[in-house]
Amino acid sequence: MNKRILITGASGQLGRSIIEELQPHFNILSTDLIITDHTLSACPVVEMDIGNKAAVQQVVRKYEPDVLIHLAALTNVDGCERDKEEAWNVNVRGTEHLLDAIGGSDARIVFVSTDYVFDGVNGPYAEDAVPSPINYYGKTKLAAENEVRGGRNSWVILRTNVLYGAGKSSASFVRWVTESLKMGNQISVVDDQYANPTWTGALAEAIKLLIVLNSEGLFHYGGSDFISRHQFALKIAEIYNLDKSLIKKITTEELDQLAKRPMQSGLTTDKIEDTVGIRTYGIDYCLRKVKEGVVA
Repeated sequence: MNKRILITGASGQLGRSIIEELQPHFNILSTDLIITDHTLSACPVVEMDIGNKAAVQQVVRKYEPDVLIHLAALTNVDGCERDKEEAWNVNVRGTEHLLDAIGGSDARIVFVSTDYVFDGVNGPYAEDAVPSPINYYGKTKLAAENEVRGGRNSWVILRTNVLYGAGKSSASFVRWVTESLKMGNQISVVDDQYANPTWTGALAEAIKLLIVLNSEGLFHYGGSDFISRHQFALKIAEIYNLDKSLIKKITTEELDQLAKRPMQSGLTTDKIEDTVGIRTYGIDYCLRKVKEGVVA
């Protein structure tokens, strides 16, 4: 296939997996605010600040993508609460800049969103559930979703949750758990936040199929197991043969975090499985792949 794919936020866990999955099939240009991941050298790379409208216009118009995969975001939940202006500038205005740049072309946008657009009271959530974010990060992602819906280009909004992968990202929960336990450090993990953690390799596969099948609309994707963060940490310790006794169970309230977290969250995947034929995977299988270093 000769489709040109432009990826924002390509240096993150998901970006790395997407590049590995799509590289054999498409022409890819990866972008990020700062490029630090040397694995991105498999495809052309440019630095691009999505908050800079002129820079976005220059890159997009020069490359003329057929598909824009928009991953770039300020995802630090407490950070978004502390600096709401910056969160809005990156997550909402950055999305507006991208939509403006592809407006008038035939490019499709694949926008990766989050289960944090929901309040976490009655999860897991289907696509027809009414969003009600309880923190500013979720509010900015919902606002960005609405910008995508109202744009001139065809779109896919793909919500996901609790991403983990084989990369060395500082955001990797698997990396934090394994490195802490290997050093013999006790860790505290909440047992009252539930979701269905998503392997970035599986999500990258889903994105590839959505592109190949020219799918449009809103979809949810996550793993097939709904578990608490504490249960997730125990699974990681089990797969990596590490000491589970070092994992202490605590409540979210004990963390005293600035931003509220959805407690009973996660996403149902019936729509994407039934209408697109995309598979979901259990956490044991995915963690084994991560342990093997499989990216996608």
